[in-house]
Amino acid sequence: MKEQLALLRELQRIDLDLDRLNEEKGGLQERLDEHKTVLSKLTTELDAQKAELDEVRTLERSKKRDMGETKDTLTERKKRLLNVASTKEYNAVEKEIEVLQKSSENLEEELLKLSEAIETTEVSIQTKSAMTAELAKSISSEEAAASDDLQRLDDEIDRLNKRTDEARGEVSKRVLYKYDFIRSRRPGLAIVASRDGHCEGCFMSLPPQLFIQVQRGETLETCPSCQRIMFFWEHGAGEEGPELRETA
Repeated sequence: MKEQLALLRELQRIDLDLDRLNEEKGGLQERLDEHKTVLSKLTTELDAQKAELDEVRTLERSKKRDMGETKDTLTERKKRLLNVASTKEYNAVEKEIEVLQKSSENLEEELLKLSEAIETTEVSIQTKSAMTAELAKSISSEEAAASDDLQRLDDEIDRLNKRTDEARGEVSKRVLYKYDFIRSRRPGLAIVASRDGHCEGCFMSLPPQLFIQVQRGETLETCPSCQRIMFFWEHGAGEEGPELRETA
């Protein structure tokens, strides 16, 4: 069993390195994805503003045509007012002129508001376009810089995966099942040192008889508190490694 425990510890070292590398790779990719999400959002907002600006400009052109037609009609009615033959006709034309003047004033007010809206939207589009271009440039540079890191991580992960397959092939299926089960429940350390009568995984004291069994190393023993597999750590034996780090 001591040999199996030694193999298991080696497997755990590889798995912990894989965990670290995958976490590093995931963090790197996550940062890139976050920036791309922000860029996508900015691009969508920019496209929406551009579409909105096109609609407002179309409406402005339509209002300008209406304004031109209204002014032409108003000019024609004012000329006509000078040549009416009766009071009744004069009053009718005068009323029509009042309506046209009111319509012209309303159109002028609408055109002013549309002009202000266009100016505000154009400024916003210019600002957002500059932000989008700058972010796209930054992301492109970041991706280029991250490419080598990602490739390095992938190469190292592939290498460790091969080592993992080799190491797992040397561990008995029963011990391997126990190890995998513990790691699925407690990510990180599945096998920890036992020294000075306590578990290095959770720091709980062990029953004396259990600690003796762990010292012998003839059976696969687990901590009654954290359920991790235990091996005996001997003082002065030069034992080092992740199994001796604080885990809780």
